[in-house]
Amino acid sequence: MRFHIVPTVVALGLGLALAGCSRSEGSAQGPAASAPHAGHASAAAADERSPSHAGHGPAVTTAAIGRSASGQVVPAAAAGVALPAFTGTREETARFIEYFRSIPLTPEQERIKVEALTAIPAPCCAENPLATCCCPCNMAKAAWGLSAWLITEKGFGVEQIREATRTWLAAANPDGFSGDACHRGGCARSMRHDGCGGMNEGEVL
Repeated sequence: MRFHIVPTVVALGLGLALAGCSRSEGSAQGPAASAPHAGHASAAAADERSPSHAGHGPAVTTAAIGRSASGQVVPAAAAGVALPAFTGTREETARFIEYFRSIPLTPEQERIKVEALTAIPAPCCAENPLATCCCPCNMAKAAWGLSAWLITEKGFGVEQIREATRTWLAAANPDGFSGDACHRGGCARSMRHDGCGGMNEGEVL
């Protein structure tokens, strides 16, 4: 009996041991094999949740457009802004002077006007900027009123105001200004004849 029992017991023990090894190997391989898949899914989920990933494209595009729009100043025509059709007549000049008297500007709007006209030499006294001129002649007051109207009614910026003012001056005197009319008796001449347009608002020359 001993010889039959022992081999049976040994065989049974060996079978149990082999079965345990198989289960251990299966357990070790299971998590190890699934770990990369689970980790990949987790990384993808984290990537989708990441603010820097989700919105990266639109954020960059918007920022680039914003920098370009705020950092670049273009003339009115290039920006698609229509300039007024100036006639350069005395009636038009009188209307611009009325704008100067009737349109109040905020400090920021005044800054825009001054910055725009400081870059333009006064047509009647070129040693002074049009923002101040040497005195408040009709031409200077008309330029100031035109600027006020462009700022408040048209929303023009610095470059657009400069372009519009130069265009108006060219319409007022197609032959151009000498820049020294104030020193040669030009205060009593019309703008069309290289003058200041007069000094009296009630009598625009």
